[in-house]
Amino acid sequence: MEVLLDSSFIISCIRKRIDFLSQLEGQGFKPIVPREVLQEMKDLIRRNKTSREDRLAVNVALELIENRKVKKTSFGDGKVDDYLIEKGKGGVYIATLDNEIKRAVPNRIVIFASKGLVGKE
Repeated sequence: MEVLLDSSFIISCIRKRIDFLSQLEGQGFKPIVPREVLQEMKDLIRRNKTSREDRLAVNVALELIENRKVKKTSFGDGKVDDYLIEKGKGGVYIATLDNEIKRAVPNRIVIFASKGLVGKE
């Protein structure tokens, strides 16, 4: 099963020191990161309003994704959230903390921060 990763999910897992890639793979998921999500995260680094912790988390995430050779995909023009919702409605799992996306898609991945676990919802 494939799971598309959203920037909110990735950054939150990094900040909480959750090895989300290993946990997702251990549950039979193949993590995929849209290139547009990677660009969103790179844009966060450049913003003055982004906290130091988030900038650090983004840098760690980008390095982790590159080192672990996580599959990347691209969906072209349009809003990232709209693409994730469209794919989620089509049956693809979506890993996100974004409330709009979580409400719109039936197959989503959640993190259980207190236990450091990732699970299906």
